[in-house]
Amino acid sequence: MPVTIHVQFMSPEGAHDRIFGPAKSVVHDGVAQVVRDAVGADARICVGYNNHSSYITTRQFMTAYNNLGIMEGLFKAQEDGADVALIACGNDPALLMAREALHIPVLGITECAMLLACSLGKRFAAVGVERGCADIVESNLEAYGLAAKALRRNPVRTADLEESLIPWFQDPELVRTHVIPRFEEAARGAIEDGAEVIVTSCAGFAVLSKAGYHRVGGTEVPVIEGVLAGAYLARVYGTLRQLHGISTSKQRTFKGLPAATVAHFLAPFREQGAAG
Repeated sequence: MPVTIHVQFMSPEGAHDRIFGPAKSVVHDGVAQVVRDAVGADARICVGYNNHSSYITTRQFMTAYNNLGIMEGLFKAQEDGADVALIACGNDPALLMAREALHIPVLGITECAMLLACSLGKRFAAVGVERGCADIVESNLEAYGLAAKALRRNPVRTADLEESLIPWFQDPELVRTHVIPRFEEAARGAIEDGAEVIVTSCAGFAVLSKAGYHRVGGTEVPVIEGVLAGAYLARVYGTLRQLHGISTSKQRTFKGLPAATVAHFLAPFREQGAAG
């Protein structure tokens, strides 16, 4: 039986996107294609959207609103038979709470990239799109227990690319002439400070994988793009669960609650969401 990988986005699908409209589909489709290309045709890819998104990822209180829709998407993925879920946002929103709530493995793209980086060099640094997100990623780095493997000073850098991602996925030349140079500027600063591996911390950087960019130019420093890393690890975790029953520990930290209890207490929220 093929492994089923659920890819969860933090924003609405294009048909329901009230800010970017149908054009946003090119971003979701591009990210999903990187996952499909990595895991191969013998894996099944499903996608989920968040049609009640706040659209903002640079502040934790706005992310809290995003988390509600993300969690509902993940609950549905588990009910529909997914073997593993991959949250496709560089802030890894709702990741730890999802591990508490679900029985299938749940992965975040930036944590996946960081985990791979730990075995490829002594210290890594992350490069994201904007400063607000970088602060959140740095907090996540500490929560994951990986701070000792990252640069001690400014482990998360920003490429200052505060712009729509849509053109990135429409124009490969823009990626080559604009996105990669800005990314490399931030990456080289981290390398000068001692980074031996660079990881990405934004799903938009899936365009780097689409462009075949996996090493900082003129160096021996690998770039671990989060969507690509997440895809490969999702395949592994999904296979482990499907074939061997290995999944998230429910001993203490991610113990969760009985399904009936969750359904009872979340019913008012779900009824309200359905009515809206």
